[in-house]
Amino acid sequence: MVTGEIGKVSVMLAGPNGDVVFHAMQPPLLLDERFAIRAMATRFEDLEHTLVQMRPEALILHADIAAGPDPLVQVLGRMQVWNGIAVLVISPAWREFMGALESAAPVRSVFIEPVNWGEVARAAYNGALTERAKVAAAAPLQQAYMSRPGGAITGTRVVAFLSSCSGAGRSTIAENLGYELAVRGGVKTLLGSFDLPPAAVPHLRLRYQPSAQEYFDSPRAGLAPCIQGREGLDVIVAPEDTAAYLKAAHESQTDMNAAGSVYALVMATWANNYAAVLLDLPSDEGVWALHPLAAANTVVIVARPTLADMAAARHTLLLLLERLADKHRVPREAVYLVLNQVGEKSSMTPHAWHQDLAATVPWAPPIAAVIAHDPGVLTAQDRQVPPVTCVDPFARGIRQLAAALFPGMNLAVEKQRPRTVFRLPGIKVRVGGE
Repeated sequence: MVTGEIGKVSVMLAGPNGDVVFHAMQPPLLLDERFAIRAMATRFEDLEHTLVQMRPEALILHADIAAGPDPLVQVLGRMQVWNGIAVLVISPAWREFMGALESAAPVRSVFIEPVNWGEVARAAYNGALTERAKVAAAAPLQQAYMSRPGGAITGTRVVAFLSSCSGAGRSTIAENLGYELAVRGGVKTLLGSFDLPPAAVPHLRLRYQPSAQEYFDSPRAGLAPCIQGREGLDVIVAPEDTAAYLKAAHESQTDMNAAGSVYALVMATWANNYAAVLLDLPSDEGVWALHPLAAANTVVIVARPTLADMAAARHTLLLLLERLADKHRVPREAVYLVLNQVGEKSSMTPHAWHQDLAATVPWAPPIAAVIAHDPGVLTAQDRQVPPVTCVDPFARGIRQLAAALFPGMNLAVEKQRPRTVFRLPGIKVRVGGE
């Protein structure tokens, strides 16, 4: 029987940059079985958007994420709707606003830097339990599953995009994140489109050749012969020929570490000075999915707010936590969820979906981005225009994901004026940001 995260305090982390959120706030919580991290934000607009959707019991926030106390107090006030509490950390420059912040309804504690983040976490936990006691009789906490500690991700981030349910938008998100990072953000990025057939070919106006087959035929030549380029984004596509695709899988299955294997193909990307390697992996559990996963250091599970996608996400999580626990190298702090195609008519809210998922698995990762449903995404793809360049709700979600995976890169992206040559007659592509 799966223990799940029932009884844990759901928490959201928010701060002005990735160093604060991922390297200061997150570590003590990952080692504390009393908490379940539901979401994170490094931009104020993401805080506003995600806080209301995820409804955490506790918010741990560094005030520097906001431009001033007034907008911060206004956002915090929304937590009263679900009886959430907030614990704030402020820099000395905010000292004069301490009284106003302490008087905000959801705020239970205000700490002035420098702080002990373990004490901050304890204040959040105590505040959440006190609030539970006010609204209902507190149920005994169930024995929680202890997260194993993992090292922080440094250097190249190799991201495996997974989805056990077709149609969730895994390929669309991987492709557009790659475009956002490489073309609009100037980050050296490689996209691996490993489905059969590879989805990136029609979406990004690529060709089926060259493909990974060039590497399989001559691994000593390296990756260069199999890479296609599109406006600065490097792309490797899987062989489109079914026989070649299955042959590569069979030979890799025989010896995963052999030169010219699927695993070796992905491992070779580490030597090419990429900041980001994004792997769009098939929804099955064959070689083309599991061997690249073994070479990744980050996982993004893509799902829609449906019961079927919840079951698929649960299956993927159990695959990572149980079947592949001794094989893959992805620490828990580098596993994320993306909830895609969320709309007003969705049968489940992001909060309810994540809460129900967490009740069925030993551990549920936080939602790194909630991406709104917009029919313009499919329209743009059919016209071979990256939706991130012209569909604003979708673009906001992609940038939220970029901020979670690559802290600090969101600022570089926003400061640059987006450009694209994917312009076709009859479609207006919005340029210049939101």
